[in-house]
Amino acid sequence: MIAVVITLFLIQMITIFVIVLLYSKLSKFQNIEKRQNELINEMDNAISVYLMEMKEENDRLISELKKPNVAQKAASTRKEGPAQTIKEQPVKEQEMEPRKFVPVKQAASAYQKQKTQQQVEEKDNEDLEKAETLSEDNEIQEQNLTFEQQVINHYRNGKTIEEIARMMGRGKTEIELLVKFHA
Repeated sequence: MIAVVITLFLIQMITIFVIVLLYSKLSKFQNIEKRQNELINEMDNAISVYLMEMKEENDRLISELKKPNVAQKAASTRKEGPAQTIKEQPVKEQEMEPRKFVPVKQAASAYQKQKTQQQVEEKDNEDLEKAETLSEDNEIQEQNLTFEQQVINHYRNGKTIEEIARMMGRGKTEIELLVKFHA
């Protein structure tokens, strides 16, 4: 009877020990998950701050472009004044030369030719890019690489982040972060 009690006691101690080990591993994984969430939040905040700075810079640039240029104002006041310099006179004479006019039909046909040539060239370029993309995709798939390795290979082969995101079916931000961490 004492032997049975001792064995039951030992089994209980072993199970308690196993439970404690499992709890410690679970708490480690929870800590890792918390740290990863904190890192993700930090990255999101950094990206949003960067985007806000870019937006502010773009708004400032647009407002600067909308303002009349100081040099243009000075030039217009000089031309309005009665005294003209010798340098300004030849410029006005060149501006006064009659323009040569081209018939509308001739201009339209030239425009259509140029447009069709550009479309043909664009189609050829797209076909070449698709063929290159397919061959590169096949090579990468044949190698059975991980997702990260595929992204890095595409980036090193000269693909843009948008192209990689489209090919891999993922977001641009995810691809951008992978490239930043691995490149």
